[in-house]
Amino acid sequence: MVSRNKIVTTVIILLLLSVLFSGCIGKKKIVSAPESIQKETVNVSSQNLTQSPNDENIPDIKITSFSSIYLHDNNEDIYLFSWENVPGNESHGLLNYLKNDLQISWAENAQITRDDVNKTIRVFTNENSIEIMLDNESVLLKKDRGYERYDLWVKEENGTHNVYNKKYGNKYDISERYYAVYDLSIKNNGSGPLYFKMNGLRLHESERIFNATTLEPDGGSSIIEVLHDLERENKLQDTTLLPGQTVNGTVAFRVNSLYNKSFLLKYNTTPVDSASFEKSLEALWKAEHFNYRVALGVPPYSNCHERGGTNGSYEPIFDDYCDTWANWMNRSIFETFQKSDVERMQKSPPDNILLTKVVYALKVIPEKNITMFPVTMREFSSNLLVIDDTGGEMINTSGIAGVAVLRNETYALFKPQWKLIIPRMNFTSASLVRISFEGSYMRSGRVSFSNQDVILDKDLNIIVVRYYPLQLLS
Repeated sequence: MVSRNKIVTTVIILLLLSVLFSGCIGKKKIVSAPESIQKETVNVSSQNLTQSPNDENIPDIKITSFSSIYLHDNNEDIYLFSWENVPGNESHGLLNYLKNDLQISWAENAQITRDDVNKTIRVFTNENSIEIMLDNESVLLKKDRGYERYDLWVKEENGTHNVYNKKYGNKYDISERYYAVYDLSIKNNGSGPLYFKMNGLRLHESERIFNATTLEPDGGSSIIEVLHDLERENKLQDTTLLPGQTVNGTVAFRVNSLYNKSFLLKYNTTPVDSASFEKSLEALWKAEHFNYRVALGVPPYSNCHERGGTNGSYEPIFDDYCDTWANWMNRSIFETFQKSDVERMQKSPPDNILLTKVVYALKVIPEKNITMFPVTMREFSSNLLVIDDTGGEMINTSGIAGVAVLRNETYALFKPQWKLIIPRMNFTSASLVRISFEGSYMRSGRVSFSNQDVILDKDLNIIVVRYYPLQLLS
């Protein structure tokens, strides 16, 4: 009987052990489920959450045009106030500017309010008022006759909009600034929203890295066509792109030189396709180093003895008794003004330091199918229109001294006063380079402007040149 009970007990113990081990094995199998099943579960449960870095939606970025800009002057940028701190602890900077620079005496005891929706500051008393409007990179002041633009410019620094005033020609030191400006097309090719951030764009030049900045406004930009174009362009900002959506706009970088082959634009760590940029640099180099006398039949300079004449000069004169203006512009002529004006200014007496200013701005739009229409008369002036194959205007200007067209390896020159008609012309895979220049020196009152448009064919031969110099005495 005892033996039988032992047998029963042993069987029960074995059955219990079997059940226990079976449960442990089953539990272990659940923990170590196949990796593919685990991943599928994670994906399903995180559809509405932020994507992992490996699944990041990278924007498709293309360079549609590129601009390279040089500016120098001996002006001083005077910090006035931060827009966000008025009214507040920087109100005195604004009020002092109104009182001392604009001679608005009542501003001393005025009150201030700010409207962030309309980007407007109002300075007022019971009898008087003035409105100040934040307008992109500049400031507009509204008095009795409406809004007027003053020599103030705005630079966004550390999340605030700092307002500066220019004090003209009061120091020997020359302030040189270089900017690279990219016109970009940004598309979301992904299946979900793309959060485009401006701080993701950086320009690399060898080992240097430049962040996006504000291209400072220029008082003469309405005449300097390249800067005028850039001021009217849409400025890129942080934005969200839906699948298939595209945004276009410009971004500027303060750099250390004019363009060069080491410029590399990146979004985060991804380089922006540089094929069109390399073509742009080739077109720029060709346009900058061309001797335009061959096409235009005009020497590069007009000096004081020849202004208003037709012969021009091959040698510039830079002194206080005679001066020189540019008939057309290339890199060599720009560098001549750049060097000579600084040398003259630094010889000025301390109590009469003179203003010197040079602007040299280049813009290139590579590889476009374009149409140039005949030069027409519009409101008593000649008008030149060039469009791309989407109908977008690339050139629409009434400033024409002459247009040279390459025919049978020879340039034919058309001038409005000759009333010659340029036939409609189509160009395939052409590049357009725009060159603008200002060289101002105040001892002689010389102000020299030059605007050119250069069309290059697919082999980068210069086939069309439009030029328009303005030679002024201030």
